Amino acid sequence: MTDKPAEVMIGIMNWNQKTDTLWCLESLRSVKEPGIKIVLVDNASTDDSVVVIGSRFPEVTILTNRTNRGCAGGRNDLLLFFLNTDLRYLMFLDNDARVMPDTLKILVDEINRSENIGVLGVKAYYEDRPNVFWTKGGDRFDPVNGGFHNMGQKEEDLGQYAKMEEVDSVPGGFTFMKRKVAEKVPQIDERYFIYYEDSDWCFRVKKAGFKIMTSANSKVYHRVSGSLGMESPRFYYYRIRNRFLFMKDNAPAYFFVFSLKFYFLALPSLILTLLLSGKPGRILGIFWGIVDYMRGKWNVCTHQSLFR
Repeated sequence: MTDKPAEVMIGIMNWNQKTDTLWCLESLRSVKEPGIKIVLVDNASTDDSVVVIGSRFPEVTILTNRTNRGCAGGRNDLLLFFLNTDLRYLMFLDNDARVMPDTLKILVDEINRSENIGVLGVKAYYEDRPNVFWTKGGDRFDPVNGGFHNMGQKEEDLGQYAKMEEVDSVPGGFTFMKRKVAEKVPQIDERYFIYYEDSDWCFRVKKAGFKIMTSANSKVYHRVSGSLGMESPRFYYYRIRNRFLFMKDNAPAYFFVFSLKFYFLALPSLILTLLLSGKPGRILGIFWGIVDYMRGKWNVCTHQSLFR
């Protein structure tokens, strides 16, 4: 890391993933410019993450939460810390990602190409397939299906995303923003806990008058560890519940059509797929996600049956 005065705050979250976090932090030591300040939120890890990380990286500021506040709450802690500094830029970085020495320099250059650009999405590649996209840096909203598309996932990089592109949303863990964005939109909606909270924040950023773009040249490499567990019952719970919440808040004109398509086409297909693949337990996550949306139960999932 450079001794230059810090311009960029790197905000990272950890929850019982010290191995990934140490790997991520080690890569940040290769950054020569601009000057960076690293702030880590530990979301109530039950292992020795805080002790080990603090010992290995004394330059990192560690904020410890007594409970797991999820992606939304953890990043709100980072936003609040950032706004109490005089730093110019904030980057949310997943703890299972590795940056390149010039990643931050490129992002600072690109985000200042226009006064209207407020947020950049960073290109992320699979760590074990370094020429294959995990994301091109952002995606477009599909209001009929209630999701996002064209994020480039699993595509080989053949130069098809070599230019900056305006998008509707960027992945939360690969987000780079100007200070004025954080000042205008200083909070992430904690009802989401995890999933769709980043897209909801991006929609409010756009409503505040900022452009959201993908980066043309920055790169990070992603292990795709996943703190929640992909394809777990809670994964389906949060994805289903929060998808309805997002649509209701951000695309009310499409909500009826989206709901019809979901209940009569997408849901039966998803249930059949899970039954045929031998994963019936995931259906319980879908059920509780729908029920909790209908009764307005937000934030963290409390259904013990989904933790087994």
